[in-house]
Amino acid sequence: MHFLSALMAATLAPIGILAAPAGNAVSVPQFHHLYARENLCHLASPPELCTPDDSITVEETALRAYQFYRAFVVDGDPRTMFSLIDNVYQQHHPGYASGPQAIWPLFCNGRPLGTEPSTRWCFDASTNMSYAQYSTVDRWRWVGGCVHEHWDQGERIPTDKCYELPTNVTR
Repeated sequence: MHFLSALMAATLAPIGILAAPAGNAVSVPQFHHLYARENLCHLASPPELCTPDDSITVEETALRAYQFYRAFVVDGDPRTMFSLIDNVYQQHHPGYASGPQAIWPLFCNGRPLGTEPSTRWCFDASTNMSYAQYSTVDRWRWVGGCVHEHWDQGERIPTDKCYELPTNVTR
């Protein structure tokens, strides 16, 4: 009887995991592997975009900036990445149009750009900007808890203004 119970639990556990929401990787790390590196290129556009909300705090924006860094650079998670980009998304890179639709084909495949030990992240609360350093340095301006603008030419990651995430945040 014990074997049958164990077999049923082992069989049903993956079903329960799949039913779990694909929320953010920071607050639900045990489900992260289910949606990271998800190829969404069969979709014509991002499944969800961020809606700016002026009540989002600096602390929550910093956490979102870290989630965005993880999704974009480390995990290759287009679902989470685009859920943190607003529908305006101003691109300050010659040759690329603004708007999330313009970059969707570049990132829908879920390819990561680096590992956490080989990259750096920073959120500067004084400017509401986040940075990611991998083979280049990207900078994003956050508005209402959403990525609103992007730069990636000649950027430098700050060394002295990076927001400290709470120690209970899973990295």
